[in-house]
This record gives sequence, C-alpha cells and structure tokens, in this order.
Amino acid sequence: MTDVVMNPCAADIHRACEQFDAENETLERALGELFRQYPKNTDAAHVFLKVTALNALYGTQIPLYSDRIPVILEVANHIVGRGIDTDLDRGSEELVGRITKVAVSGKADRYNYSFTTKYCSWQKPEFYPIFDSRVVEYLWNLRTHDCVCRFHKKMLWDYPAFKKIVTQFRDKFGLGDFTFKQVDKFLYLQGGILLSRKSKIISTKDGAEIGDAIETVNENRLDALPTRTLPR
Repeated sequence: MTDVVMNPCAADIHRACEQFDAENETLERALGELFRQYPKNTDAAHVFLKVTALNALYGTQIPLYSDRIPVILEVANHIVGRGIDTDLDRGSEELVGRITKVAVSGKADRYNYSFTTKYCSWQKPEFYPIFDSRVVEYLWNLRTHDCVCRFHKKMLWDYPAFKKIVTQFRDKFGLGDFTFKQVDKFLYLQGGILLSRKSKIISTKDGAEIGDAIETVNENRLDALPTRTLPR
C-alpha cells in the first residue's frame, strides 16, 4: 500500500489488515498474549509488565528512569490507583482523561494521551480507537480535502470527540462491519505514507538530510503525538 486512499472501502481495510499483520505478527501476538494473561489492573507488577511492553513496542516515550518526569513504574502505580477495570468494561470514554495525566510529587506532570489510548485499546479494543501521529495525519488530510465531516484539529486531543470522529469516519465510508482495531491498522498505514512524504520533502529542502525529523520531534514532546514504532 503506497498510495493515499481518499475514499476507503472494505477492500482497502482488508488489505491494510493483511499488510499490518504480516509485518507485525510476532510483536502483536506477544502483546495480545500479555494483555490476555493479565486482563485486570489491580496488581502493580502485572500492570508494570504491560506498561513496559507497550511503551517499548509502541514508542510512547515513557522513561524507565528520570528525575524530571514520571517513569514507567510510576505510570503503572498511577493506573492501579485509578481502579479502572469497571470503567474499562463499560467502555468509558472519560477514563482516558483520568489516566492521561500522571502527577508525581517533585516532578513535572506527564500527559500520556497517546499511550493511554493504546493501553485502553489493548485492554478493550472494541471500545477504544488509538490516537497517535499517524492517525491524526490521515484524518486531518481527509478533513482538509472535505472528505469527512468538519472538525477542529484540537478536537482530536479530547478523547470522546476523537472517538466520535473515528466513528463518523467508519460510518461515512460504510465500514461499520470493521472493528476499531481493524480500522486503526488502515489509519496507521495511511498516516505513515503521509508522514513519509513530509519527511522526504523536508529532507530535500535546501539539501538538508533530516529524514524522519517530524516524527522524532513529535515523539520527544511530553504531550505530543508519539507514533507506534513497530518494525517495518
């Protein structure tokens, strides 16, 4: 899949799922088995394992050690302390906001919005679409070409609004038979094409060779748009 699809159909979603699954089978299977083995979020050790694995494989930039910002263990303890399982089971959209901000005494607050959507998605994929830089890039591209309902870009940072936009995207193109997980694989690949094109444009401008600078800068911002870093 090398072209940007502006009017997706069922066949496009199927192709994206086949490509994504073929390229990421082992890592996706490993995460799936881990989250199935530890479905609850009451044991800090179990949550720590899930946070560590997801953070490493999806590149969400939560540090293992830091004196400045909350680290993986503190994020895991934060999740356990929120008692999230009941809200997860009912697909609460507000839960994402409750987990996103991590406040630790003596450190700067950390906003793990992208990570939180990924974590909730792996817990309950039927309820939680994933937010990251690639998904934003593709949805905003459709928006600027009037291919989807109008929305303000900042709405993507509000999870209930973001989920509504993804749902509207799915409904507009007759993709209601697909899960959020399947649609996400399509959005991820399509957004990757767009970001890759941006990188190429920048890398040739004035002879500067800066490759994937856009995503690198985004991922290094505490509250930015980290993308998944699954291998290609």
